[in-house]
Amino acid sequence: MGTAASTARRAELGFEEPNELLRGVTNDRSGGVVKSSLRVLSVLEYFQANPRPARTTEISRALAIPNSSADDILKTLVRTGYLAFDPRQKVYLPSYRIVTLARRLEGSFFGGTAVSDLMDEVHRRTGLTVWLCMQNDHWVQCSAIIPGSDFHAGVHVEGFTDYDWTTAAGMALLSGKPQELVVEIAKRMFRTEPPARRTASVTALLDKVRSVRKQGYATSRGFSAEGVTAVAASFQSKFMRVPVAVGLISAAPEESPGTAALGFTLRQIATRHQRLAELHRANDDLPISPEWEFPRQQ
Repeated sequence: MGTAASTARRAELGFEEPNELLRGVTNDRSGGVVKSSLRVLSVLEYFQANPRPARTTEISRALAIPNSSADDILKTLVRTGYLAFDPRQKVYLPSYRIVTLARRLEGSFFGGTAVSDLMDEVHRRTGLTVWLCMQNDHWVQCSAIIPGSDFHAGVHVEGFTDYDWTTAAGMALLSGKPQELVVEIAKRMFRTEPPARRTASVTALLDKVRSVRKQGYATSRGFSAEGVTAVAASFQSKFMRVPVAVGLISAAPEESPGTAALGFTLRQIATRHQRLAELHRANDDLPISPEWEFPRQQ
């Protein structure tokens, strides 16, 4: 199949690029990307983008991997119960094991459906693209996206990582951390980031974190283009092992009433869902995350 035909085929199947999953890790400077692991995850993401059974040839073409490799991956996922195979039609489809796995992880690490409920309401109230970020090792990573009216595939990328903690997502995450962890992250960032991307000092960053805590949300300029603003709010609970930041993009400048209104909406929804989550889980046996057991803040 020629290049043009292959590209058209991938677009038809829902993938803009042959290595769609790599779009989220291209700026990851930590290394350690294993192609075979990415291929397995890409197969699972293929079914997310294409909610119907598929043959081996369809999947291999969409992901631009050899047919034999796709066949090995699919058979392995069938044997482990993550995919099902229809021998009459020769097609693969997701197994319910994926659903149960996701639900159990959600309950154990995110306190149930609180995070997804929060994202759904923000999306419903604003109609905008909602993204979720969390700390992953030393960087901030986008881990989930609900596309909205302003969705842009080149900007809103699940898996995207950034070492800059002065973004709206980074500042929202820092605002929910104990002060000693904020200082540790700030010092590390100044050692690893180019001078052009650094704030003036650790003290300046700590002042900004205090301001975000007081305001209830964070903003940063130029998320995807001049004149637009990223807005994010922290979402945490003692029943969550992984705190997150939920955010969206304001088409208005950082100091505008429109951006402030979005920030207030985010803070309001996040606060309400935090209270709901803690009320619902108060009598459960879910262990409390040590990081939030005594969250000292200054």
